[in-house]
Amino acid sequence: MSKESKTYKNMPKKIYIRTFGCQMNVRDSEVIAGLLKTNNYELTANSNEAGVIIFNTCSVRQHAEDKVWSEIGRVSKSQSVKVSGKPIIGVVGCMANNYREAIFERSPQVDFVVGTADIHMIPGIIKKMLASTENRVQRIELFERKIWETDGEVRPEEIYHTGFHLDCEHAFVVISEGCENYCSYCVVPYVRGKLRSRNYADILDEIKEDIDAGIKKITLLGQNVNAYQFGVGSSGFGVKKFVDLLEMVNRVNGLEEFSFVTSHPKGTSEELFRAMAEYAKLKKYLHLPVQSGSDRILKLMNRGYGRKFYLDLAHIYRTIVKDGALTTDIIVGFPSETEQDFQDTYDLVQEIGFNAAYIFKYSPRPNTEALKFADDVTKTEKERRHSLILELQKKMSKDKK
Repeated sequence: MSKESKTYKNMPKKIYIRTFGCQMNVRDSEVIAGLLKTNNYELTANSNEAGVIIFNTCSVRQHAEDKVWSEIGRVSKSQSVKVSGKPIIGVVGCMANNYREAIFERSPQVDFVVGTADIHMIPGIIKKMLASTENRVQRIELFERKIWETDGEVRPEEIYHTGFHLDCEHAFVVISEGCENYCSYCVVPYVRGKLRSRNYADILDEIKEDIDAGIKKITLLGQNVNAYQFGVGSSGFGVKKFVDLLEMVNRVNGLEEFSFVTSHPKGTSEELFRAMAEYAKLKKYLHLPVQSGSDRILKLMNRGYGRKFYLDLAHIYRTIVKDGALTTDIIVGFPSETEQDFQDTYDLVQEIGFNAAYIFKYSPRPNTEALKFADDVTKTEKERRHSLILELQKKMSKDKK
């Protein structure tokens, strides 16, 4: 048996998972943890005592990726003597789909790379790496034990039913995966794939399982929840859309409260607002990313709506959903954004008066259409614009409390 295989075999069956990014990644980490726990692994909050370290990654912004590369280096250098030898290190999530096997070139410490639709394969991959190699004559070289699985398209339904949640009072429930909007700045369609909606019966079963476990509050998740649609038929008979799903969830016995994220403005309708006002269990909260208040920038972003459309939508929402909270996402410093474009965004934020806003500085993303544009807004200017809107939003959020 090689020295390397002995090292793996003697490692403790503890897993450390570090999650970066959105709520979808939080739920994916729960899924991964649940799958591994069924294989007799235990979670640890201390990377130094883990035999398996998994980074569930985000590619939405460069800053998120930089943090991952840094963390991989950190855990590789600081590993404690509590673990007899090198831990197995895996990279999963959006960076896995974005960079695939090139991750091994950037970080040779990484042992496996698994894409967003292949997370069900992680227990098998780890088992393979831990397997004895007594009958092998030649030593397994480093590059031969690298594994990557990034070509999956559909997740097996059973992965959502391990019963594991980090929060004993609240659960995330995935209703759809992927996105087909192809906003010019966004990497999601390239790393999460096309829109795929889960069967509403499976979603309801998962919610009932959560309720049986004592969880009474849930959040429905999707990159674009209001594009949810399940069913077949050219006539539309039997097809369930997002508002239909909301009605079914609202009827689930034992559920106390539910919400959803994230919606795209171009698919958001008055019908949705009326459902939000009507269903007693549905939280009166809408996260509706505007990204920019400039018609010119919105067109370059390929958002599919203009400034007036969004303003009208916000007005209709607040008219129908009394005292409903409204939050948003904003990108400053998009390629070619002028001072007037920025002022349009600033004015829109001031006019609408969001309850909260997540404000980001534009960073180029691989594979996206915006990568073809010159990133011509300086870092200093991006920071200035970010600071101005952030301060405005802080003041408005404080006034709304």
